[in-house]
Parts: sequence; structure tokens; C-alpha cells
Amino acid sequence: MMYSNIDYRNLQAEKVAMYGGSFNPIHNGHTQLVRYFIDELDLDRIFIIPDGTPPHKSNTAMVSALHRYNMCRLATEYMDKTEVSDIEIRREGKSYTVDTLRVLQEMFPKARLFLIMGEDMFLSLHTWKDYREIFRLAIICALPREHNNISPIMNYAKAHENEGLQFIVSDKKVAEISSTEIRNCVREGIPIKDKVNKRVAEYITKNSLYRGDIEVGY
Repeated sequence: MMYSNIDYRNLQAEKVAMYGGSFNPIHNGHTQLVRYFIDELDLDRIFIIPDGTPPHKSNTAMVSALHRYNMCRLATEYMDKTEVSDIEIRREGKSYTVDTLRVLQEMFPKARLFLIMGEDMFLSLHTWKDYREIFRLAIICALPREHNNISPIMNYAKAHENEGLQFIVSDKKVAEISSTEIRNCVREGIPIKDKVNKRVAEYITKNSLYRGDIEVGY
């Protein structure tokens, strides 16, 4: 079921979405979420944007931006309306979502922007740089960590409506996979073919990623 404080189904403008993250690595849960929102929101396009230097995470076990970008390309190569962007990788310094949304607004001045994320990110929005401007620039879309436990997200959304937050929240169930779990599996020699795209799994093996505690790649 979908919950929203905006009539997104009747929007006449082009619908452009952004889905950012470390994608370290990108996995089937990520791509299921993308497919779901493409269909549910009838998106015209969605940009998958790997972080350059993410402000919320350390570099522990973080492979290079190039590796993460390449894996995103492999995972989404045959997904319609999906484009992987290196906009944050090319940007110097920390990667802030508000800066990327500003660029997308300049690129698509007549479009409605959507920002897609999971529960953990959604519940921390008030700590993000210029978060009120993020609320102004984009409709925030999120899924809960646990299926049918939508209360934390809804309570947060309602608490921030008076700051301009427009939201779309769904209780849709996607694969319960984490990038940390995948990295641990690789380190322990456990197959990951049921967790990531086949070509991503082959890329990880070919480039010997996630074999040690800290890997910066090339």
C-alpha cells in the first residue's frame, strides 16, 4: 500500500527520480526498489548515483568510486528508464544530495523531482545539509526496513510536513539484503549469486573486491 501527502498520480510534468547511495556493492534489493518505483510512480527516468565521498559513511571496506560505478552500470544495463550517473564521483569533496538535486533541477527545469531512499536515510533527513531545500526540490520516496512496519517512517513524515516535506511511502516488500552482508560473504567465500546481478558477482571476483578489511580499489 502507498501512503502520500501529494497527488503524485495526476502530475502532468515529466517525472525524474534520483536514487543515490554508496552501492558498495549494488545488490538485488536496490534494483528491485528501482523497478518498483519506476512502475508505481510511472517515472520517465531515474538516475542511479553512486556517492563520491559520502558524508554519512567512513571508508571502511569502501571500494573505489570507479568500481562502484561500474557495478551499478552492470546491474542496471537492461533496465528501462534507468541511467547511472557519475555526477557525484566527479564532484570534489563531500557528496551532498542537495547539490545533486540542484543540478537535476537545472537539467530538467519543468520536471518534478523524486528522491528515493530506504528507511534509515529517510529517518535522518533532518541532519542532511540544507534539508529544507531538499524538501522543496523533491518528493521523498521511501520503503520501510521491515515489511508491514511503516510506523517509524509515517511518524517521521508527519512530524516534518510543516517544514515542507512531500512524501510517498510504501510498505512494498523487497529482498532483505545488505551490502555489508554481501561483503562479509565474499570475505568468507560464501556464494553471492542470489544476492547480486550475475555480472556484478563476476566483476567482484575478477577484481578481487572485498577480500580484505579495507579496499580502495583503483
